[in-house]
Amino acid sequence: MANPSLQIGNSNWAIKKDNLLGYSTAGTRFLPIPITMTRASAGTRVNSSGLVETVELLGSEEITNGDFATDSDWSKETGWSIADNKAIVTNAPNLYQRLTQSSLSFTLNLIYKISVTCSEYSAGFIYLRKPRGVESDTNLRIDSIGTFVFYVQALTDLDAFALAIGAVGTDLKIDNVSVKESTRNDLARVDYTGSTSSLLAEPQRTNLVTYSEDFSNAFWNLGNSSLASGFTSPDGTTNSYKLIEDTSTGSHSVYSDNVTVTVGSSYTYSLYVKKGERSNIRLDGGYRLSLDATFNLNTLVVTGNGTIETLSNGWYRLTATGVGEISTGATNVYTYLLDDSGTQSYTGNGNSGLYIWGGQLEAGSYATSYIPTSGEAGGVTRVQDQYSKTGISDKINSTEGTLFVEMAALANDGTYRYVLLSDGATANMIQIRYSDVSNNIQALVYSSSVLQAFTSYTPTDTTSFHKMAFKYKENDFALWVDGTEVGTATSGIPPINLSSLDFQSYFGKVKQLQVFKTALTDSELATLTTI
Repeated sequence: MANPSLQIGNSNWAIKKDNLLGYSTAGTRFLPIPITMTRASAGTRVNSSGLVETVELLGSEEITNGDFATDSDWSKETGWSIADNKAIVTNAPNLYQRLTQSSLSFTLNLIYKISVTCSEYSAGFIYLRKPRGVESDTNLRIDSIGTFVFYVQALTDLDAFALAIGAVGTDLKIDNVSVKESTRNDLARVDYTGSTSSLLAEPQRTNLVTYSEDFSNAFWNLGNSSLASGFTSPDGTTNSYKLIEDTSTGSHSVYSDNVTVTVGSSYTYSLYVKKGERSNIRLDGGYRLSLDATFNLNTLVVTGNGTIETLSNGWYRLTATGVGEISTGATNVYTYLLDDSGTQSYTGNGNSGLYIWGGQLEAGSYATSYIPTSGEAGGVTRVQDQYSKTGISDKINSTEGTLFVEMAALANDGTYRYVLLSDGATANMIQIRYSDVSNNIQALVYSSSVLQAFTSYTPTDTTSFHKMAFKYKENDFALWVDGTEVGTATSGIPPINLSSLDFQSYFGKVKQLQVFKTALTDSELATLTTI
């Protein structure tokens, strides 16, 4: 089989700001062909360890002696000391006393990732005092054992790094202090949901839950229940909560403050859950939202319009989808504990519960990747992922060729989603697309704006990965899916001036993509597309 003239993926991934690795091969040599990527916001993925994380590129370490190997490089005000590779606060007598490193040089408007590990804790808290722009200790405090991560935008380049004591009597020890420049926008996401790697491309979505992780915030309300904090979460930190039933008879829940939904629009609520003494749970959309689903975390059975996604370390992501009804306005989204028989109203024992993290309510008929929030008015928006490559006419043969892609749709949502080769416009195109028909794959050829060939195939489920190849040559077009020829066209001419690759309104996952300058033989196509 001929070597592809352009490849993406197939376990070969490399990410830089604004682009993704595409490549061709010449013998054993890899020749890079960067693919342009844009998304003017941060985005998360499931990494190869099964943890939810924000995709980012980190700069070099800005902190000196962040492991406190010596009692140097740090200025210590009253209450602070350094010993045994720790910075220590012991029964602090005064507020606002600082541990400072003045040698840092921040760059105006850049984002910095700051992490601090609290290795021993007894009382009180410390907080991030500098860089400038984060004067309040809200959401920037260290008040339990674990690793705390903050993202701070530098509002001045004339600043120091400082932690300050936030309460009289504070008693704790910290280590592993780190400050690094962080780039999170315009980065491709290689997702490992299901353990294998794939490129993730999603639509724009907004998490309407304004405190997605802090269930102790007033945004969240408790019904016949309480919270305990400091448990390991799906992102590997210790910031999840346990929802615990009280001893009353009735429903035991946590529910959001008022969130505005629009009548007739679809919404999806998702929540990360780990079973404790309780393993049954219900998600409900309240007065104005019809979403309602129950989940058994022992059997992984879902009742209602919902899904379960398995992560690592016993965590699951639950989703429920519904429609705004009655009238546009505010509603509450509920998470109910159920007893062992799946009953919502029962007498609690005061101890049993399960673990929760990462609440997300988004307008749409399916859940997208997690969007963290921490009090932003109106929620946080993740912008649409877009991938393209122009100026590659030397990689595409307009006389004949083959476009191959292994991909899965995010949902059967009744929209067109394209992967295509084109002339940079719409007159000349080779397309493989999911259509507006449920579970339908189509391949099309346009030359000089005239449809030349069309084939269609309906697999069982387009949200599962399929290997698809479309061969084009004058009067010889064929679509292959999963090792079988599923459609042909025997008249038509190929397009001219093909020079671009584009994921156009494409929302899904891509394991690999290849472009060939030849129309592959049936034998080659069978080999290429067999699962």
